[in-house]
Amino acid sequence: MNENINEKIGLNIAEAANLMGISKNLMAELVKYPDFPCIKFKRRIVINKKMLQDWFDKNSGRFFI
Repeated sequence: MNENINEKIGLNIAEAANLMGISKNLMAELVKYPDFPCIKFKRRIVINKKMLQDWFDKNSGRFFI
């Protein structure tokens, strides 16, 4: 059985910002990019935790905002 069954696969804005070491306001701007790994449910935004690292690696060296 999978031991990580209770581990979150999605992060909210504050959790993702904390994980990346940036402000919540900056994270809120990043989720507006079309290739950012998130799902929007009306006003709720869930960021894919696994894909966030891949997105970061792929976009390292790129200038945003």
